[in-house]
Amino acid sequence: MANHLNERYWAFGWRSQARFLEGLGAVVTPRKQGDGPYLTDGGNMILDSRFGAIADASALASKLEARAGIIEHGLFLGLAQEVIVAGAAGVRHVRRGEPMPVPMEPSR
Repeated sequence: MANHLNERYWAFGWRSQARFLEGLGAVVTPRKQGDGPYLTDGGNMILDSRFGAIADASALASKLEARAGIIEHGLFLGLAQEVIVAGAAGVRHVRRGEPMPVPMEPSR
């Protein structure tokens, strides 16, 4: 699972949200724009959070959704039926409900 999330949160509580996310294992950086914080069109701020490998994305999403002050997070679970993964080893199609394919070896 991806390890870099961004959370949208209310500006007045960003320090407590950062501490909460750090308590979950994230390295947190407030997103900047110029010399100040980046503000969304709704006037909210964004925290960029690096979690490393996320073993249980659903559990993490539940914790973030239950936290007052975090408006949205970047875990978009259950939305896609298929993903296309491309890399040096080629292209793989992964469909919901099918076993994950064995990673391909890069061609030489």
